Amino acid sequence: MVGINRMKRVNLLLPLALAGAIGGCGEDPARRFARAGEEFARHDYVAAQGDLAAALAAMPDDPRVLELHARNALAMGDGVAAGASLDKLPAARRPADFRLLVAEAALLREKPADALAALGDDHSATGRRLRALALLGKGDNAAAAREFTAGVLAHPDDPRLLAAAARYRLGEGDRIEARVLVDKALKADGGNLDAMLADGKVSTAEGDLARALASYDKAARAYPGNLPALVGRAGVLGDLGRLDQLEQAIGALKGVGSDADVTYLSARLAAARGQWQKVRDLLQAGEGKLSGRDDASVLYAQALVALGQPEQARARLAPLLLRHPENLVVRRELAKAQMAGGDNAAAVDTLRPFATSRTALPEDLRLLAKAAQAAGDVDIASFDARARFPSPRAMGALLANGDLAMRQGNWAGAVDAYERILAATDGRNAMVLNNIAWAEGQLGNFDKAVGYGERALREAGDNPSVMDTLGWLLVQQGKDRARGVRLLRDAAGRAPQNPTIQRHYAEARKG
Repeated sequence: MVGINRMKRVNLLLPLALAGAIGGCGEDPARRFARAGEEFARHDYVAAQGDLAAALAAMPDDPRVLELHARNALAMGDGVAAGASLDKLPAARRPADFRLLVAEAALLREKPADALAALGDDHSATGRRLRALALLGKGDNAAAAREFTAGVLAHPDDPRLLAAAARYRLGEGDRIEARVLVDKALKADGGNLDAMLADGKVSTAEGDLARALASYDKAARAYPGNLPALVGRAGVLGDLGRLDQLEQAIGALKGVGSDADVTYLSARLAAARGQWQKVRDLLQAGEGKLSGRDDASVLYAQALVALGQPEQARARLAPLLLRHPENLVVRRELAKAQMAGGDNAAAVDTLRPFATSRTALPEDLRLLAKAAQAAGDVDIASFDARARFPSPRAMGALLANGDLAMRQGNWAGAVDAYERILAATDGRNAMVLNNIAWAEGQLGNFDKAVGYGERALREAGDNPSVMDTLGWLLVQQGKDRARGVRLLRDAAGRAPQNPTIQRHYAEARKG
């Protein structure tokens, strides 16, 4: 369910309430309520909850305290606590948006029918957004899509509605429309939490991991302790391969993030470090919490193969491939499990679609050739030849994908495409190396970027673009700035009409 699942949060309020009541039992409750209002205004919902707990203990029927407690609970994603406070509000003291608050609390409790009943015929921007999410919760995607469309037309400047519509479009696979909606949400209010989180999700899907990380960082700073921001940030750090930072991010989530998120991210970290037994133990212990997550199932299967249990891996992956036959990752991992179990003929059948694809990746063809050889397949020669000598069309497609990703700022996609080209060739194409270096630099992976830049310079030491890329990376990295400035100076001398190179050299000289 797009939207509803994203709204789930761990219930933090009970322990925080106890801490607040114990920690400030001697302080004036009215003063703590006033402070909670200030904390709520600056989005520090965790701190506000501690003060609200103490105020509620002393003034359990005060409508002002109940209302703020409900709003704060909703901001923290706790529909149960919010609903309890809303139920206690006397009819004469209910705020104008009471029905909207009740609907949001119902959504957080995964009761979409109750949310729809509370909304009635409310057609405000918030009402439209909540109604669309409730319809998604009931599984009526068509009605939800109509509601989002009508809502955006009626309220084209509401950032929360635009962000929710963007997340829906992204879930439907429409990244282009999702980006349009996110940009509108950010234009309407660049500091809106939903807009920043949606930007992080869409940017991740686009492969612009640097932008995604910046969006999540901004959201975490503006909304201290926000779980979607922290979880999103941790996921991007994993995608970027920044394992030490990922480990720190997971540590920050423990005790406050959902168990499922912490478990999956911890397993990703262990897999990146080759700790497959730890991966298996983590995912096995958290299997119930991770039910329905295909990414966790694939990771579990990879661990099982690495630990010598390929049949169990096959049992997990085969149903996934039936549901998602277009998923190349699942197809590839299932074939690996089949080969590890000695069923090479089955692996050939699993991988055979690659044999008829004119744009099949070399590594998939190599895997197919290996399975065919072990199975004694008569087509082994053609598979092996295509793996060793990828078709010009396949290489052209990879190059086109990389170039398009560069133009779109999809830095992760560019790195992936160009690395595949290097793996299928002698790895010495200067422009490919140069482009990977630039893309890795845009992702903030400066050590990798400089490594590729050095390789490009060895192949084309007189090329001003190559000199510029490495020079600018060295300046940004800061480890050998003097050399970077020299490279930029030489590049500027060789390409006096290139504005990008001239700008880099001018900026480097200022520093």
